[in-house]
Amino acid sequence: MRFGQRPMALLKSLTPSQVEQLRAAGAVRGYRKNEVVYDVGQPSDALHLVMRGRVRLRDTDWEGREITVSFAAEDEAFGLEVLAEQPRRVLSASAAESSELLTIKAEALRDLLARDAALTRGLLRHAAAVATHMDERVKMLAFLDVPSRLAGTIIWLADRFGKSIDHGHEVPYWFTHQEMADLIGSTRETVTTVLADFKREGLIDTRNHHFVVVNRGALTRRIKLPEFGETFSPPL
Repeated sequence: MRFGQRPMALLKSLTPSQVEQLRAAGAVRGYRKNEVVYDVGQPSDALHLVMRGRVRLRDTDWEGREITVSFAAEDEAFGLEVLAEQPRRVLSASAAESSELLTIKAEALRDLLARDAALTRGLLRHAAAVATHMDERVKMLAFLDVPSRLAGTIIWLADRFGKSIDHGHEVPYWFTHQEMADLIGSTRETVTTVLADFKREGLIDTRNHHFVVVNRGALTRRIKLPEFGETFSPPL
């Protein structure tokens, strides 16, 4: 199970000239924290890239409660429905913090991709990698218990966003306990209890409301496949 792995941020996987082409085809706009980028069901009319900040991707359950499904951070893309010409958004997007987004309208994107086969392949590889990653997260939800899901998600966030500091690997974003619960299909109360256990065992710490992975090896060993009792081995 490889759910801890995350595809490389789109802009980091492209050449400088390809990034400049995308910039030239779109427009950058600032968004305030919690400002809506688009809502589920709206027309899928643009691709968005995060130049600064972080965007929350979410949906609403049958009781009307908002559920965080994923995030897009700096250099990452979201709104990938436009690549498949899906007519409507399947998730809502809003700024999780003050952010700057590059927005490329569908028509401009189609014109650009028609001229650059290499860029087209790059975008399709990225979309396929994201889809594979989400499949792995579904497997995580199906097979792992809550502590295993939480440990794996913290490792995923550290791999995806983290930076090295003196005593570990810090995730430089503030994820609330409710957001973490949404990501692993649990409750805020359970997440709070398990995080306290991890902290007491010296696996993680917090710094300015950020997660710090202190002992990655021990945290990884907390991920169990219950039907076999095997531990999860993250990719090298």
